[in-house]
Amino acid sequence: MGLRTQTITDAAYEKIKSDILSGKYKPGQHLREKDLCDDLQVSRTPIRDALNRLGQEGLVVVKPHKGVFVRKFTKKNIQDYYQTRAVLEGLGAELAAKNVTDSSKREFLMILEKMKESLLTEKRKQLGDKALIKWNDYFHDYVFKIAGNEVLDKMRKTLAYPIALIRVTSWIDDGRRLQTLKEHENIIKAIVAEDSQKAKQYAELHIYNAWRSAEENWDRLPDEEEQ
Repeated sequence: MGLRTQTITDAAYEKIKSDILSGKYKPGQHLREKDLCDDLQVSRTPIRDALNRLGQEGLVVVKPHKGVFVRKFTKKNIQDYYQTRAVLEGLGAELAAKNVTDSSKREFLMILEKMKESLLTEKRKQLGDKALIKWNDYFHDYVFKIAGNEVLDKMRKTLAYPIALIRVTSWIDDGRRLQTLKEHENIIKAIVAEDSQKAKQYAELHIYNAWRSAEENWDRLPDEEEQ
């Protein structure tokens, strides 16, 4: 079915962007115009416009005489992003534990149950990682909402797209997904218990584990220079 609900260019942009951030297209993967046209049933012009926008956002890179590729970070990029994120997430979890209310405690526990559901076999078969990514993102957003520091949240959001791309590297295998769920559970339990120091420690550990996983899987991604 073709794209009809938005302008064709906007719809193509949103679909390709969603597929990149959900991991359908991996970092380093070649995005061929013809394949995208066939997939979305649109002409080349809106695809090119969509790729240009994604390039401006840093999600894809253009290699002269080779084509367009999903951005692949260097190990130094991954280090820089995760070191920064660990500080932000640690402080966010610490503040959330200090500010949590009975209502927000219930919300955190609901989020935990939804993340567990998203890893069930049948759910994964139906939705892939989309449900897991949805609740993962909501969890981190909610931590910063309860933290209540707007400046901190704005700083975190500047890392959103890079981290989403790197997460594709980190989540290559199911083992990391299950480990992530356990780490989220530890953070949530510490916040609900109003233990700000444990919440901070668990949040920082969660980010450092994600960093290690991303680095370990880095070499398993496509090499854009060779395509």
